[in-house]
Amino acid sequence: MLVQFNIKETFKNPFISINADQNTPQLKQLAVSIENLTNHSHIKGYVNGRQTIIPLYAVIGFHTEGKSVVCQTIEESYKIKNRIYELNRFLPDDAFIQISSSEILNISSIKRLSLTKNGIYQIDLITGNSTYTSRRFMKKLRRELLQ
Repeated sequence: MLVQFNIKETFKNPFISINADQNTPQLKQLAVSIENLTNHSHIKGYVNGRQTIIPLYAVIGFHTEGKSVVCQTIEESYKIKNRIYELNRFLPDDAFIQISSSEILNISSIKRLSLTKNGIYQIDLITGNSTYTSRRFMKKLRRELLQ
């Protein structure tokens, strides 16, 4: 799919346009996904006692550290008040995937998947970090990402 930017000073508010020869169910789903990511989806994060609104498209993933849940973006790590199971219900299924009981990733932040000798997947992220699936979530990962 071709992505183009059209930058002009006359555009006061940014907008997204989908151009195609016909309307398909995939294009309708793409429009819904874009709207969910850009208009309605954000989460509150806290760093140094200050609250920040984080758009979901900027999120790399969520993971637990001790008894806290951390939201990781490229720039910063934020503590959030939601639990992993709450996030799993709230986050869009087509944009995020749970890879273990303590970690959820943004699908667009996944760079590479590789099968380890132990039979689990190593997930390399666009940030250069790596993480691993748990055996319990491997079937879901295969079904949603590898087929």
